[in-house]
Parts: sequence; structure tokens; C-alpha cells
Amino acid sequence: MPIYEYDCPKCGKFDVIQKMSDPPLELHDPCGSAVTKLMSASAFSFKGSGFYITDYGGKSPAHVTPGEKGDTKPAETGCAPSTGGACASCPSNPANA
Repeated sequence: MPIYEYDCPKCGKFDVIQKMSDPPLELHDPCGSAVTKLMSASAFSFKGSGFYITDYGGKSPAHVTPGEKGDTKPAETGCAPSTGGACASCPSNPANA
């Protein structure tokens, strides 16, 4: 179901999950103010089975090891180089050799 964004002059912006066939809101229920429907990037709320990685057969991303077919990114080491050299746990740090 699509998620629509509305603007309330008292409360600000808020989101509502509505069917595409539902008429647009005219009043904000909590405060009773007239609302304006905003134009925004499309967003959807998927419900039911078939939308999650656990719903599909085959290899899960956790089982893919570096070097297998389809692996285009190098393995990340988990440390970021700083201006003072390698971090303490980094294998490239001479103190860890």
C-alpha cells in the first residue's frame, strides 16, 4: 500500500498508509485542522510473504565468500586509515607483525 505525506498547519508533516482508491484526507484527526496532500518520492509498505531474503531459496548473502562468482567488491577490513597510520587492530600496523 502506498504511503502518502500530508502537511498540517498545526502539527507539521505526517505520513498515512492508504489504499490507492481511498480519497485524500481533508482533516487531521488529532487536531481537526485542514490538511494538504504533499507530492513526495514514492514509498510503499510491503506486506505478506515474498519480500524478504528469507522467503527465497538459494544462497543467502551471508554464505557468499570473497572470490565467488558475482563478487565484485573487495573484502572490507573494518578499519579506516587515519593520518597517524594504521589502527591498533589493523594487520598492516607494524606493531602487529
